[in-house]
Amino acid sequence: WGNNMPKSIEEVWEIAKDLAERDANLRTMQSRLDEMTRLEYRLPPPLDNFDWVRAVIVTAPYDAISAGVRALSGLDERITIDPVTVMKAAKGEEEAKHIANLWEVSLKWQMDLAARRKGILREESVRSALQYDEVCVQIVHLATQIRAIDKLGGNASRQRAAMTNGQFAVLVRNPQTVHTVWSDYMLEGVMYVRVVDPKDIVRFWGERASKLNGLVEAGKAADSYVLYDYIDYGTRCVYAVPGEGEEWAGGYATQKKELIDILNEPYEKNFLPWSCVIGGTQLESSPEDQRFPLLYPVYRSEQWITTNIVRTLAVSQAIAEAGRPQIAITGVNPRDVETTHGEPGGRLEVPLGYTIQELVQRGLDPALQAAGDQLESAVMAATIPRILVTAEAAPGEPFSGYNLRVQQALAALTRYKRLAERGIAGVYRTMLLESADSGDPIVCKTNTTDYKIQSGDIEPEGIYLSVELTPDVPLDRQQRVNTAIMMARELKWPTNKILQELGETNPEGAIYDWMMEQLTFAEHAGLMQLIQAETSGALQQAAMQMAQQMQQQQMQQQQSMGQAGMTGLPEQQPTPGGAPGIMGAEGPGFNPAIGGEPPAGAVPGATFEQQMGAMRGGGAA
Repeated sequence: WGNNMPKSIEEVWEIAKDLAERDANLRTMQSRLDEMTRLEYRLPPPLDNFDWVRAVIVTAPYDAISAGVRALSGLDERITIDPVTVMKAAKGEEEAKHIANLWEVSLKWQMDLAARRKGILREESVRSALQYDEVCVQIVHLATQIRAIDKLGGNASRQRAAMTNGQFAVLVRNPQTVHTVWSDYMLEGVMYVRVVDPKDIVRFWGERASKLNGLVEAGKAADSYVLYDYIDYGTRCVYAVPGEGEEWAGGYATQKKELIDILNEPYEKNFLPWSCVIGGTQLESSPEDQRFPLLYPVYRSEQWITTNIVRTLAVSQAIAEAGRPQIAITGVNPRDVETTHGEPGGRLEVPLGYTIQELVQRGLDPALQAAGDQLESAVMAATIPRILVTAEAAPGEPFSGYNLRVQQALAALTRYKRLAERGIAGVYRTMLLESADSGDPIVCKTNTTDYKIQSGDIEPEGIYLSVELTPDVPLDRQQRVNTAIMMARELKWPTNKILQELGETNPEGAIYDWMMEQLTFAEHAGLMQLIQAETSGALQQAAMQMAQQMQQQQMQQQQSMGQAGMTGLPEQQPTPGGAPGIMGAEGPGFNPAIGGEPPAGAVPGATFEQQMGAMRGGGAA
């Protein structure tokens, strides 16, 4: 399989046999790892033959995997595209940064749509990295798939319906069903094997599966078939073999059987629609020694099996002895001793000559209990720190010490975190490659972005992107916030860098949202000021109008009273408020009753007689 020439179906069959033999021991190890994670355990003989034995299964392997998945997949991944990737679509460095951000948003949007299909896409990638030290993801470009099915005469209605959840189907495959072929350069080929109902094969492949369709219609088809799907840089080959799941679980049908040819054609693309990554080491030659999953030391040392046996013996012994006698009666005929039950403490009626002795009750065997605790602690120490499982602080532990232990615990997952990141980054890269090859743009439609990654703007040889998984730990998040504040206040870092430190997957988009929010707040504040100003002006205008009305009323009253004094009143009749002997002190201006000045103020030097117009003793002045 090291060349790029198309292969016949017989050659692909031989490759399948070689891969099955190569990975047989690896499949055995992966099967044992699955049993530990699923807590599937059976006691070895002769323990399983005793009625008093109750199996106790330690949940440490399941707890370790679940804690790792919870810590690494709680938050969405952050994709970063280097601006050099989009230089074909940009006219300068600043525009390249903006377009790179749009590409990030578009790819992330497509990934979110793909994740809706089952909802556990990211969790499965992390779980595969932890449990198998390998991630295998198949990327299906639905538009390309639809064109291929239509060309083959099949029914692509399901694929068209799937387009409602994005342009891509991102399928995390169990590494036990995937055989990968690697060279010093890259991933050379992938063999994907699964058990499928024959009707599903006919429905998907249409005319290509006409031979199998004839068997189905004649009632001669097997209940299930093992479907082989092989692809490399020269061949795409699909064929089916009658068989059940048990037949391929440990090597899947290495014996020669009747092959049902479905597809065998040249593959001319310069990329494979797979994102496959392997951790471990390449210093070993055997596949089972090249991978170091999280439970690898527990599997190799059989710590889990030993811990289960010790825990089983300790608990089973206590259960078996739970009904042992509590007292010993010594005498000629112990049955003469009568006991009374039904009341607290009970009562014993002991005749003379008999002795009652209380037996010492034993609990769990201290040696077995201590051994079980030590073994279970060893299992956790070999996998994942317990603090990520329970989140418990030690008695009297300061906050700084607890935070340090959390950070150290997360560091133990670094290699698996990077493996999952590489697998997800390969998915994004394949999305761009599929778009460039098919000519279909990658579409993004959100409430803030309506954008298309044009296929002509993608340079397959110049794609530089990375993915980061941010651990979801509250203390870690708090520490990042404090660090971001120090970066902004002391180091004067750019805002987008600070947001990246906080784990923001789209810093440019967050900055844009902040700007729009500030504009909204400013517009709202301006409207409030305008409303206040208009309201205040209206009040002032109303007050001025009322003052003007009052002033006009006073002036009209003064004019009317002045006119009345000039037409027909006796000359000696004084004006109300005015002194009868003072000329010129007339009118409301000299009437104190309505706010005027005293009449005497008109002639300050006048005598009493002059002011009053009469003598003090009476008579005219």
